[in-house]
Order: sequence, then structure tokens, then C-alpha cells
Amino acid sequence: MPATRPGRGRLLALLLGLSLSLSVQARQDALRGVSAHAASEAAGAQLRPPAQDAAPAAPVPDAAAATAPLPAAGDAQAAAAMATASRERGVLFKVIPPLPALLPAQVADGGPAPATPPVSPPASYLLGTIHFGTPEEQGIDYVQLGQLIEGSATFINEVDIDSAWKPEYDGYRWLPEDTPLDAMIGAAGMAQAQALLPGVHPQDLRRMKPWAVLALLEARGEHGGDATTDARLQRTAAAAGKRMLHLETLEQQLQALDCVPASEHAQVLDERLRKSWVLRIESAEAMAFYRNRVLEAWLSGIDRMDGLDDAAKAIEQRARICLLEDRNARWIGPLETAFQDGASFVAVGAIHLVGPQGLLARLRSDGYRIEAVPF
Repeated sequence: MPATRPGRGRLLALLLGLSLSLSVQARQDALRGVSAHAASEAAGAQLRPPAQDAAPAAPVPDAAAATAPLPAAGDAQAAAAMATASRERGVLFKVIPPLPALLPAQVADGGPAPATPPVSPPASYLLGTIHFGTPEEQGIDYVQLGQLIEGSATFINEVDIDSAWKPEYDGYRWLPEDTPLDAMIGAAGMAQAQALLPGVHPQDLRRMKPWAVLALLEARGEHGGDATTDARLQRTAAAAGKRMLHLETLEQQLQALDCVPASEHAQVLDERLRKSWVLRIESAEAMAFYRNRVLEAWLSGIDRMDGLDDAAKAIEQRARICLLEDRNARWIGPLETAFQDGASFVAVGAIHLVGPQGLLARLRSDGYRIEAVPF
């Protein structure tokens, strides 16, 4: 899939545990990728606000309005989709829980009326993060985020960034010694991967599972460790003494990343390496979509899976279900419980927020009010 598929990039330093001999020059020159300005140019026309995409409609005379046909179902669906996209234009959202439900005795015929009306739980905040790039590229204001965290009782993210690595986790990231990566993608593929990831030791690259190589490629070769948004926010919350809640364990995240057999995922990696320019374009677009706060457009780009044939797309779709839909379904219950318990600040991968199975849609269907916060 295109750049920064959710969950792949955020804990690369921890998940891979690689002894990467990356020099400062390698990070800055070979791995930095596309600048924020170039990324914005790459996405160009797709990022204009809806009001700029079409001229204002001329007023319709009353007589014409009286006889005008009703909009077609498809038009109504398109209008609804546009309204939803406009409402969700952002990466930071205020989450307002519904009023607590009354007990059965309070609503039964003749039952006692509540002494006081139900009090709505306080609002929480939900931030979608991107797992590569600098704060300048992302347009992230850590001062504002710190203030929101300070005003919350609980900080919630995907996984504890301080999770200890256990030897039994190695099977999620490393290939068996008798089945190295070059046996899957060939000498030409290995040469291309090494050229794109010059900071990875060749012996490490031969042992890495395809998902791990894709993770580095999609994140422009970056594995920022404590410099990532997720790490910085967890450090801020810990320093403020906030209650910490993590939506999954490190092993659960590794299982999601490694849910497709390596022999099949190698087909995706092979195609990506043969069309490596697609990754560069999509990394630029991903950053532009994030910086311009249009996550639905970013998800649409991911779902297109440009550059992959039908077989590779089918493999990636299975990985997508593991990484997005399945995890969203597991997360929504703990999230709603936390929102009902008190003010929370949540930081998860941005693509988890949008789409029919995204966290925003799930929250809305359960009666939560969602408001995009200018940021």
C-alpha cells in the first residue's frame, strides 16, 4: 500500500530492532524524501477546498424551483459524501459523548422521574497522526497539543512506546535463515531495495520480512524513534502525570503487521521495487494530504493501490483488513468507555479515523458528536 500504511511506521525502531548504521548525512540526504513544499505541489488540485472546485451556482427562480426534478439518488449520495468529507476535514477532532441513558426504572410507565437531568460527559480530543516527516512538514503545533493533553485526564494511543522487546517477537520481523529475502525477490529486487534503503545493513535486509521492508520504504526510510509524533505525545502525557491507556499490546500490533504470509507479501514488495517511483509519489501525496487535512482523499489514494496488479491488490486488501478494520473494531469499545469516563486525549494513525469503518464513523453511529478542530 502507499506511504505510511497505519501501524507500519510508528514503532519502526522498536519493531525492527535493527543496528542501522545511519549517518546524519544519510538521514538528511538519502532518506529525507520530498519536502513539504514539493509534497503540496504533488497533490495540487486534489487539495483545493470544495468551494474552489466549482463556481457558485446561480440562484434558481421560484417557478423553476417548483418544477425542478428531485435530485437523483446518486446525486444525493454524492452530496452526503461531500458534506461528510467537509465535516471531517482535519486531523484533530473534538469528541462529545451522548447523554447517559436512563435506567429502565426511570423510563417505565409510572417510574420515578430522575431527580436531576443526566449530565453529559466532558469532551475529549482525537488526533490522527502520521508516522514520518518533521513537525514543519506535518504542520503540527506541539504547544497546542500539549495544552489539550494537560486538560485531559487520560492519554490514549495505539501501543506503549516503552514496551520491552521479547525474543519471541523476532519471528514477526525476521525471515527464517534458510529463506532469505533475496530468495523471494531475486538479486535485482535486493539491489533495488538496498539502493532505496542505504542505511540498512545488507545482512539485516536479507533477514527482514517483506512487511518490514515496505514499512521503511513507505516511511521514506525514516524510523524516528523518540522524534515521532506518537513518542513525543506519550512523553508529554507521562511528564504531565496523565493516566495512560494503550489500545493494544506490542505483540498484537506485530501480529497485525505480519498477518499476511511473507511468501505472499513478497509479491507486493517485488512490484513496489520494480515501480519505486510510485512510492515516492505516494509519500509526497500522503504528506500533502495530511498537511492540508484531507484524510478522506488520502484513504482514497491508499485504496487505489496504484502500481499493483490484481493479485498484489488482493494480498494488500487482506493486510488492510488486519491493519485497519480489525483493529478499529477492537479499539472502539475501550475508546467509548474512556470517553464516557472522562476527558481523554487520543492519538492514533490518521487513516484509522476516516472511511465507513473508521473511528469517526463508528463514534457517530453510536451517538457521539464529532467536530473538526482547526489545527
